[in-house]
Amino acid sequence: MKTRSVIDKSVIAGFVAAISIGAPNASHADDAPPSYIAAPEVYKVLAENDQLRVVLQTWKPGQRDAYHSHPANAVYWLTDCNRKIYKPDGSIAKEGEVKEGSAVLQKPVVSHVFENVSDKECRAVMVERK
Repeated sequence: MKTRSVIDKSVIAGFVAAISIGAPNASHADDAPPSYIAAPEVYKVLAENDQLRVVLQTWKPGQRDAYHSHPANAVYWLTDCNRKIYKPDGSIAKEGEVKEGSAVLQKPVVSHVFENVSDKECRAVMVERK
C-alpha cells in the first residue's frame, strides 16, 4: 500500500482558499452530528480555528462509521479507497473507488454513513468550514 506521510502544502492552501469563499454558516449540514463527534474513531481533528477545521479520516478495512454530516468541505485522498455511502434509510447513495491523490470540493453533506469495502485502510484529509 502506497501512502504519503507529508501532504503538499499547496494542496491544503488551495483547499483552504476554496472553502473560505462564501457566506459564513450558510454551508452547514445540520441534520446529523458532525463527523468528528459521531465517529471519533474515524475522524481526528488535526487543527482548527474560528473558520476552518482540518480532519484526518481513517477507515480500517470493512469499517463503517456512524451517521454524520459535514459542512462545505474539501477532501484530499491519501490512499485508494473502495467505498459505499449510505442514506439514512439504509439505501446506497454512492459506491465505487476513489484514487489516491484525487481531491473533491463538496457542498454540505447531509446525514450519511461511509463504509470502507476494500481490504486496505482508506485515508483522507478533509478541510471543512465551521
